[in-house]
Amino acid sequence: MKVVFNVNGKKVPLKSLQYISKANQLEVMRNWFFENFEDPANSCPYESREGGYAYIYGGPYEASEELQAMFEGYVKFDYIQELVSDLQEQCYEWSGNSNNINDWYDEDLYDAVTSSEQPFSKFVESIDGIKSLAKGDFKDKQKEHLLSILYINVITALETLYVELFINSIDKNDSYLTDFIEKGKTEFKVNKEILALPFKGETIENMRAELIKAIKEHLISASWHSTNKVVGRYKATFDINVQKEWPIDEIEIATQKRNHLVHRGGKDKEGNPVVITEQDLDMLLDHAQILGEKLFDSLGVALQKKDESEF
Repeated sequence: MKVVFNVNGKKVPLKSLQYISKANQLEVMRNWFFENFEDPANSCPYESREGGYAYIYGGPYEASEELQAMFEGYVKFDYIQELVSDLQEQCYEWSGNSNNINDWYDEDLYDAVTSSEQPFSKFVESIDGIKSLAKGDFKDKQKEHLLSILYINVITALETLYVELFINSIDKNDSYLTDFIEKGKTEFKVNKEILALPFKGETIENMRAELIKAIKEHLISASWHSTNKVVGRYKATFDINVQKEWPIDEIEIATQKRNHLVHRGGKDKEGNPVVITEQDLDMLLDHAQILGEKLFDSLGVALQKKDESEF
């Protein structure tokens, strides 16, 4: 497939990059890199037991290897290394870009998410790991950077709990599948392949299995950033009991901060720096732990109530 880049409104083939300016070559490579890769702190759950990130979007990748694989022979080696040095100041090991999930989705991701047997225990481990890292002795600039990364990680851990807990519960009762499809507050639609299965002689069991897989695939790629919407999704599907004291609004505000850190280079919409203090991180950790526990407990009660009602 012919690779073409947009440079100042003009289409430039990969093999013609050598004829444009150094600045434009660097810009092309940088844009390509961030279209395909991101800092794992932005979206990957932190596995405290393993002492590192779970690269659920692919990776870890090295900037040097990926840039050379794409641009070697078309861009001067020195230019590639200049960009690599710049990128390594930010991160050494990179994740695949989480926004490209629909482009690279495969069975490995499906298996990784759907086979997570104890999402809440994993969440607690992640929170404990973040608390432990926050106690480290770092210099001012390092501490500031670490606090931002850990703040992002708390939101990531919470969102991972949202999706894994939901996916692990949805096929426990057919009524959950029905409620999710009818009022689950997502854009899920049954695809043509599944609709055609009855006319191909497929059994009810196979049709159900294909429908469940399609729902779970959709949930993996759905957005879990808005806690208000997530709680509404749980309410509509599982009929959980939501209490007023749940720190939903506090998590929504924290998620906005997280978005500034990830997508705006650490600045808000007005261009003001977003600085995370130890108090900010501690408060978010408390709120995340409370909400995670409340959601887990409320879902457990709802599932048990459903089981008891059918006996």
